Amino acid sequence: MTTQAIIMAGGAGTRLRPLTCDLPKPLAPLCGAPVMDYTLRLLQRHGYDRATVTLWYRPQDVMDCFGAARHGVKLSYVTENVPVGTAGSVLLAAQGARDTVLVLSGDGLTDADLTEALAFHRARRAAATLVLKHVDIPLPYGVVVTDQEGRIRRFIEKPDWSRVVSSLVNTGIYLLEPEALALIPPDTPFDFGRELFPLMLEKGLPLYGWETQGYWCDIGDTAAFLAAQADLLAGRAGFEPADPGQRDAPGAVISPDSYVSPDASVAPGADITASCVLAGASVGPGAQLRSAILCPRAKAAEGAVISGGVLGAGSVLGAFSHLAAAVWPGIALPGDTRITETIRQGAPAARIQDSRALADTPAQAGWLAGAFAQGRPTLAVMHDGSSLAACHTVLGALCAYGARQVWALGRGATGMLSHAIQSLHTDGGLLCAASGILLLDRQGLPLSPGECAALETAARRQNLPVPDTAAGGIRSHASLRGNYLTDLVQTLSPGPGAALSLSCKDRFLRALARQALTQAGHRVRADAPLALEVSDSRARLLTAEYTLSPVQQWLLCARAWARQGRPVYDLLDLGTEEGAFLPPDGSEACLAQRRLMQDGVAQALLLMSLFAAESPADALAALPPVARRT
Repeated sequence: MTTQAIIMAGGAGTRLRPLTCDLPKPLAPLCGAPVMDYTLRLLQRHGYDRATVTLWYRPQDVMDCFGAARHGVKLSYVTENVPVGTAGSVLLAAQGARDTVLVLSGDGLTDADLTEALAFHRARRAAATLVLKHVDIPLPYGVVVTDQEGRIRRFIEKPDWSRVVSSLVNTGIYLLEPEALALIPPDTPFDFGRELFPLMLEKGLPLYGWETQGYWCDIGDTAAFLAAQADLLAGRAGFEPADPGQRDAPGAVISPDSYVSPDASVAPGADITASCVLAGASVGPGAQLRSAILCPRAKAAEGAVISGGVLGAGSVLGAFSHLAAAVWPGIALPGDTRITETIRQGAPAARIQDSRALADTPAQAGWLAGAFAQGRPTLAVMHDGSSLAACHTVLGALCAYGARQVWALGRGATGMLSHAIQSLHTDGGLLCAASGILLLDRQGLPLSPGECAALETAARRQNLPVPDTAAGGIRSHASLRGNYLTDLVQTLSPGPGAALSLSCKDRFLRALARQALTQAGHRVRADAPLALEVSDSRARLLTAEYTLSPVQQWLLCARAWARQGRPVYDLLDLGTEEGAFLPPDGSEACLAQRRLMQDGVAQALLLMSLFAAESPADALAALPPVARRT
């Protein structure tokens, strides 16, 4: 055989990941052998005794696997230092070629009759011949239009249905003469389909297409990989599988189109259909695999369900979890979890502490928001200025997963969000901040520990409805800030104004507090002897004499609250000796006090109403002794 064979094997297999996370695409394991093994068997069948392999991605892996020869075909290798495209890589391997060159892929599966294709090519005296194949759905491929003699007249790259005038597609198998190779510029990225073949048409060179009646599968993604596996096992691919795998496992069901490696573990009660279980993987009792791939050493625990998903090498799917996506290698997923989006790192769910969710990725923020939207048709959302991206993710997830109306209220603070929930009558709210996503209920208050635990579990399980393409509406509110400040001033600032200095780390919050204090008649001056420090959830009196404890700060607010004629509830479970505080309950008066005690701006106004009537020294002296219960 004088024809030179060149196998293109430089692919990274990006669309096959996580199956190919740690190996190049030609080494993807197909029924007990690398995909490229079947290409070498095809060459042997048609009398080729040597081939050159072009490499780019992880070249040493391919060379170590195949060595100097396989199936009677001697192998040499050419490695691209930089990617030069499909045609450019072939030119590297075909230097000095004086006869026909056969080019084929190392990551496809076919039993095309290469001998007949070569005879057609020579009979037509073609400069290049493309091996073509009829497919039912040609949209993902380059469509080729030929005349009755097989001469190519037109290429249509990945057409939509309106441009489908042929069902013949390019298989990536070519026969090339030196005159075609001469058109490929050296050391320059150059592609067969996009550049060389259109150039040959333009120059009027004899370019032909030969239709194979044999089997062909482009193993471009995991669905195509499983289809090729099923065809191999059923005898439709023109080759016997290198290894048919386990066919029987005690107490388990393995369908004829599934491959289970001989050294994989399958427990009784497992049900494996149209799936692939690779070396060292294990399938637990009662686990179900449907169009699934378990990569080497992956584990699907008891009762786990994988439907159309891929579990990466060494990853673990916990008991009774459901996977319908791809999980990258080395990730352990907890039990009773639903995964519908690709996971490339661990910790697939947000953690919720004190009603504040810590989401490490946009996906986690989306799952949390989706879980929070369940049963809450109207919601309000704000951000602190540093988490605008998270806010956008949350807004989209809320609408997609069930919220009928979402108020996007822009930049804000805890007190503003709580006020918005009350005034807009929403079912809750979220504040996206650098410290996490604060979650408030329909009373404008943090969730209880039980509610936090339930929400964290729901987000981890991802038991969410199918995203709604007719998502809920997003609205804004232009006068919310003004309404919030007006209500605060009317409620919390009786009596004359006073001078104070104001300390606040956040510029937005400082401006908000200053506006509230000024609107209430107080004067903010840098040289004022009375000083307050305001944060999102607390206002503190600063004194030169000594440092006040958090309990003393709370008691000052409680004293100011009582001076306005309000009942004071023992929210900190202090247990004063006088018994002056009421036990907390669900009354509106108690809820109002709880909202106040999470709003730093409101507390600043409340304290200034107290210090307008008595000095800080007198107020501190009047605080009751406490014996805080633990």
